[in-house]
Amino acid sequence: MLKRHRKILCICIIAAFMLAAASRYNTARIADAKAVGVVNVSGYLNVRKGPGTSYALLKSGGTSATLSNGQKVSIIAKSGGWYQISFKLNGKNLKGYVKGSYIKVQGGSTCTGVQALVSANDLKLKAKPSDKSANVKSGEGDITIEKDTEVTILDDVTSEDQKWYYISCQYNEKIYKGYVKPSSLKISYGKGIPGIWEGSVKVPLYKEAGKNTAVESGGKKINIGVNKQFTILNEKTAAKTRYFYIKATAGKAVVRGYLPASAARFQIVQLKGSTATKAPDATKTPDATKTPDATKTPDAAKTPDVTAAPTQTPAPLSDAEFKEKLKEEGFPDDYIKPLMELHAKYPRWEFKAFNTGLKWGTVIKKESAVGVNLLSNNKSYDWKSTEDGAYDWKTDKFIPFDGSTWVTASVKAVKYYMDPRNFLDERGIFQFESLEYHSGTQTQEGVEKILNNTPMYNTKFSYPNSSGNSVDIKYSKAFIKAAESSKVSPYHLASRVKQEIVISNILMSSSVSGTVPGYEGIYNFYNIGAYNSTESGGAVANGLKWASTGTTYGRPWNNRYKSITGGAEYIGKNYINAGQNTLYLEKFNVTSKNRYDHQYMSNVEAPNSEATKTVSAYGVIEQDMPITFSIPVYDEMPEEPCEVPSGGKNPNNYLKTLYIKNYPFDSNFVLGDDGSKKYKLTVDKSVESVKICATKVSTYATLSGTGSKELSDGVNTFTVKVTSESGKARKYTIEVTRK
Repeated sequence: MLKRHRKILCICIIAAFMLAAASRYNTARIADAKAVGVVNVSGYLNVRKGPGTSYALLKSGGTSATLSNGQKVSIIAKSGGWYQISFKLNGKNLKGYVKGSYIKVQGGSTCTGVQALVSANDLKLKAKPSDKSANVKSGEGDITIEKDTEVTILDDVTSEDQKWYYISCQYNEKIYKGYVKPSSLKISYGKGIPGIWEGSVKVPLYKEAGKNTAVESGGKKINIGVNKQFTILNEKTAAKTRYFYIKATAGKAVVRGYLPASAARFQIVQLKGSTATKAPDATKTPDATKTPDATKTPDAAKTPDVTAAPTQTPAPLSDAEFKEKLKEEGFPDDYIKPLMELHAKYPRWEFKAFNTGLKWGTVIKKESAVGVNLLSNNKSYDWKSTEDGAYDWKTDKFIPFDGSTWVTASVKAVKYYMDPRNFLDERGIFQFESLEYHSGTQTQEGVEKILNNTPMYNTKFSYPNSSGNSVDIKYSKAFIKAAESSKVSPYHLASRVKQEIVISNILMSSSVSGTVPGYEGIYNFYNIGAYNSTESGGAVANGLKWASTGTTYGRPWNNRYKSITGGAEYIGKNYINAGQNTLYLEKFNVTSKNRYDHQYMSNVEAPNSEATKTVSAYGVIEQDMPITFSIPVYDEMPEEPCEVPSGGKNPNNYLKTLYIKNYPFDSNFVLGDDGSKKYKLTVDKSVESVKICATKVSTYATLSGTGSKELSDGVNTFTVKVTSESGKARKYTIEVTRK
């Protein structure tokens, strides 16, 4: 009991320290929504008085205000494609507008609001961020927001050491704004929300919420410094303290851990009206030859170059520069050569090393556990595991783990498919493609290419919409809709479904028939929850049970559209947006979260086969198409890429029966004996010979040592040998004592 008290005390002290550090930044701050950006141009960036090229240039001290490449600015608001920013110039605080394309922000885009659901019953809005504040009213009464109502967080503020969210919500068909406490909302983090640390001191990044075990990288503890930017992935409450689970950079490494939420805030940008509603500066008549927004370094003897382009799409690196970049990423030499060859053909492709920090041998041992990775029993022997539990030596049969045909993959097969070096080519590389949705390159036409030769190709289905009306939609369009809501690649979604439920060009699995007894009208296109089972109904029944219960992800999935879109949300939240963002990582979870578990599919060949479908969906890939690949790197990998399993012969060298005709052993032979036991018997002196009889389990094995044997006085030792087709021998020993 004393130990327990100490543990609680320790947690409280840690929480108190972290809260104290967080509160020192400013106990009475009321934040203005803003984000941090970095100027990204090849020379200088002009700042304007309004959101458009028709507005005059902002001036300070009689000269135009310009920003240099790499300069940090605060983004206050977004208006169309323009940002309103604040910055310092010659000691003065200035505000103005620049094109958004010239400002690089965390995550690639700004956040204009954070979506959330009300988790409290009958929530009331406060007019100010204070418990003493009056409530926001509608007419004579307070606004009362029902539980599960969708709201938008426009800003977060801290007042008297208390965090408040400034939200917008609809009430009686009108929009109202006010303040609520974080505990009253359930935030949708999706792929992550840009955040920033506003504490006045740096704090450690912790492995667990409420515990003082710091995250380390390269042997050093990670600290989050003042104004450090990061991505907020989730939140957790421990010891009555709220923490953000974040992703941040530490040098070249990407780290994850927990921070107290009190001094961390969302980077939210206000959304203003478009430029169409704004009037240009009345004191400035636009010149017919407008001043460019990104100009080269001014030269007294030259007119600024109006064609100067921002560094948003930099020129491809030279071979030498690219090779050096790969080394800096952490790629070993045997990765670099094939990646250089791909770079020569696709110079816009970007390769990121996912340094797992794991030893290759440990990974293979974990992933080779019986039942973890499966393949078809039709494969040759070299592909299939003969470990205990994977293969029955008594019957010469491989043990199924799903249906009657899916058996455990051999160590050799796991090594082959897990070794990234085997797939660094134009096709295999796509199992490492980042699986976020890219609307510019992923189209409905591409989805149709994936669905070709399936019952879903160019086919419509009907479903009832929210109004109860029947709607017809193509499967390909449904996948696009699912991608838009889940932010997951529609090619990945279609490939996943094709892998899971398509049997032939005219037949799909019963999991999407809607006719399975007990689950009529239920559909599961992704086979989510369809864990391996040899019981009645098997994986299909387990998956339909999951699809028919619960309320998350649009369940129950009682029509095809809900299954396709709801399943996409599940994949996005639990895999793509949780770090398992490639086909490879969905299958082989070597991330820090649920490592070696939470693996979407059992088929060890799935990442490779689905990479082929993805390439087919893209069709002809343009050389200048930017695609990002995240490729795992392991410690202590073998010098050469792991070889593909090939052929193999029957391994069984067991006896099925063993006896001596007309004379019983002292203890009977038992099927499954591995030869470690001696079989004994005693005969009279009058017996001059005995006949040894045996049969083998496998018809492919060879047998020797049977037949008639002459006896001498005393102990006579005989050996029966079984040699498998693969060449391994097993011996069984018999001792016959003649009186």
